[in-house]
Amino acid sequence: MTTVHLDLPHEMLDLPNQTPESLRTLAREALLVRLYDQGVITSGWAAQVLGLSRREFLDLLGTYRVSEFDESIDVAAEARCRAGIKATSA
Repeated sequence: MTTVHLDLPHEMLDLPNQTPESLRTLAREALLVRLYDQGVITSGWAAQVLGLSRREFLDLLGTYRVSEFDESIDVAAEARCRAGIKATSA
């Protein structure tokens, strides 16, 4: 596993309930959720790196307000395509 160092102000540890370990966990989660949201990694891979089940990772997405669904897909267009219906031009 690769180690990445992140410089943070020492005052971060003065915030309520913050320890070096909690900040490390938060940074790992946030990074993996962001990479998933960008479509760079899969939910299964992110879950594995975090030591979670895939279901637990998908639940974690809600904490970060990230959808587990690819909302960029045009579901209606995909359904028409599968049904062999061509879109009409207006």
